[in-house]
Amino acid sequence: MVELGQWEKALAVAPGVSMKYWKKLMQRRADQLMADDNDDAIPYCIATGDIKKLVSFFTSRGQLLEALLIVQGACEGNIRSPQSSNNKNRFVFSLLHHVCQELAEWYFQDGCSVLAACCHLAVDNIQSAMASLIRGNELELAACVGLVLGEAANQSTAYCLELLARKYMTAPTWTSVVLRELSADLLQMIPDNHVLLAKLCAFHPGSAAEINQLHQRCGLPSQDECADLAVAAAADGDLFSAVKFHLLSSEPELALQMGLGFLKEQLAGSDWTVDSVQPILDLLSYIRTDRLVLPRLTQERSELLILCGYIGGLLAIRRSYCSIVPALYEFTSQLLKRREVGVPLQIQQLSAELEAWRAATQPDRSDNAAALTSCSAARVTVATKIQLTEPGALVLVGPDYVTGSNLPSHSDLHPSCFTGHRIQGPVFLLEDNKSAISLNDALMWAKVNPFSPLGTGLRINPF
Repeated sequence: MVELGQWEKALAVAPGVSMKYWKKLMQRRADQLMADDNDDAIPYCIATGDIKKLVSFFTSRGQLLEALLIVQGACEGNIRSPQSSNNKNRFVFSLLHHVCQELAEWYFQDGCSVLAACCHLAVDNIQSAMASLIRGNELELAACVGLVLGEAANQSTAYCLELLARKYMTAPTWTSVVLRELSADLLQMIPDNHVLLAKLCAFHPGSAAEINQLHQRCGLPSQDECADLAVAAAADGDLFSAVKFHLLSSEPELALQMGLGFLKEQLAGSDWTVDSVQPILDLLSYIRTDRLVLPRLTQERSELLILCGYIGGLLAIRRSYCSIVPALYEFTSQLLKRREVGVPLQIQQLSAELEAWRAATQPDRSDNAAALTSCSAARVTVATKIQLTEPGALVLVGPDYVTGSNLPSHSDLHPSCFTGHRIQGPVFLLEDNKSAISLNDALMWAKVNPFSPLGTGLRINPF
């Protein structure tokens, strides 16, 4: 009967042979219907309890919601399985996590980070839920969710509060005392917030009285006391504290000179990593903008921007921010060409590292062995520099997608200054009000390099 295609009759009499034979025949029929992409396969899989095959069928067709319903039904005991109870529970819950992960990623790629977070929360995947909200730039919502979830989300909540504080601390919002105090309040909600508060105060461009008032609010010494503490820290060989207190003093230029000297010395060697130089570099990036853009600090400003661009490129590789890696390397190369600096970086080195990254991530571009061999040393160098993983980086790896990322471009056409292509979704205008990049690229850029892609020394604030 099977050979004649009379499946219904064959299945009707199969239990007379044995239930094992009937199940085998049901599975054969389901496989045949699935090969033909026929929905009639669904009841056969349900009857035999073949949840995995049915979930794979729906997933392969992009019907993730249907796959989730099937797994949920199995979890609730509405679909029987021949497996033992313990094995079944472990298998079904594992499958539920997998399907929720797939559905969350589908929502996220579609620009629906909130729905993605809901999928993760449905299976108690708190870290991924927070990461979805942060990568979708839903910072206020992420902060509220993190505070409600408590200890399980502490690390992500702290990072989110830090980004929110950056949102309110960048000029011209400094003209508002309320927003300035809001930044301080947000940072004071984070445990171990001393360095974060120091960055906030270092960046404040007000009068001496206003700066000292902010220092007092944040529990920091006055500007004059900070100058004395910087000298004492330098004498004790505590470079980080010396740089920090110099930034908080009335002469932040001293911090720039001291910190850049350390960074250039490190990069001249071969045993440094991103994690060994990034804390000092990040601290230096909070120098007051009105001081950084002074003509007498042109060389120091150029060196700071070059180092931020290069280390930012390595951080972007670590976080898989693939769309901005070439732009960061190009940004660094252009500054090296145009400015007189003493940074131990070579344009040829940057080109080799970028080509190595391309060969590793886009193997189809390097189809001959010679091309791969020529950049192998640079690839090893990049891998060595980014080998350590920053806290929380594992769940924050991957590009940002804000709401509307897949919508058509605005009627006012804006080509990206990174690629020259028309921007799809939300646009972020740079400080010249002409150059534009996508909001997704702007967010990723700001997370690895706080300075504008235009090289002006102004900070970028897309949050």
